[in-house]
Amino acid sequence: MEREHQELILKHLRKESSGFEEQLLSEWLQENPSNRKEFEEYVRTWDFSARATVDFEPNVDAAWMKFKAKAGFEPQQTAPQKEVKVVKLFDYNLILKAAAVLLVFAGISYVSMKLFNQKEIQQISFEAGNEKRELQLPDSSKVWLNAHSKISYADDFKGDMRKVKLEGEAFFEVKRNVEKPFSVEGLSSVTQVLGTSFNVKAIAGQADEVEVVTGKVSFALKNNENRKVILTPGMKGRVDNNNVVSDKIDNPNFLAWKQDKLVFENSTLEEVASAVESYFGTKVEFANPELGNCRFTGTFEKPKLQEVLDVVSESMSLSSKREANGFILEGSGCQ
Repeated sequence: MEREHQELILKHLRKESSGFEEQLLSEWLQENPSNRKEFEEYVRTWDFSARATVDFEPNVDAAWMKFKAKAGFEPQQTAPQKEVKVVKLFDYNLILKAAAVLLVFAGISYVSMKLFNQKEIQQISFEAGNEKRELQLPDSSKVWLNAHSKISYADDFKGDMRKVKLEGEAFFEVKRNVEKPFSVEGLSSVTQVLGTSFNVKAIAGQADEVEVVTGKVSFALKNNENRKVILTPGMKGRVDNNNVVSDKIDNPNFLAWKQDKLVFENSTLEEVASAVESYFGTKVEFANPELGNCRFTGTFEKPKLQEVLDVVSESMSLSSKREANGFILEGSGCQ
């Protein structure tokens, strides 16, 4: 059994596991009957150790009386008691007053320390500006921010969670830590992981979305984390009205902004135009709607907008025209 699963079982038995960790444990139990058997052995051992802890308080007086009765001892004559004078060594009222004063000072010190510690925790915010940026978080996880995106987080990641807030788009490579899950709060969603790589979109005016490259991800509504989906590599999650839905990743260029690469393999011009708009932020439209059905194959490393439009136009006998809002492609359509 891997250490990760042992820790999940232990946290379950201690009733310390989160909902996401309970989901991971449940899936592991369903993978193989031997996993269920190992889990049940842990539970039996845990229950036995709990029952074995018994408080034993012997009745010394009763045992002594029973021994004397069996041995035939006669009760001894007690000598007349002398009057004993009690000397008051301490003034207990004074001690109680002093203790009360100490408690007050201790309380003040505790509150002061709490306030001091709260002031020490700083919230870090980082904005990418006009270009994508790469940064490293306090736990050595890596983040690539797309242009005009913003991330914020506590400077020390203290507590039982590693929390970040995102506005825009970012790709995360999270350092694994079973004891401290990593979460990304978007505009309407919360993405939680233990250690994995994934892309998150939290763009104003669009539905929050996550695409998973490696590992396992929990994707939930921000205002109701019971509504969630578990995603594995090659899957994406999206907020849909007041729910979350999952599907396979159908866009080969979802990481084009990070990789500086556009790949088209028998793609429709509709898909090409969508990828160009997403990568360059420039709208591409068709003079003839049937152009969107035509197909194109090609790869662009560190693409430039005019280069992409020229290659597509020349290979398909089209012409491109710049307009105020972007570009228009003209030519014969495809059925």
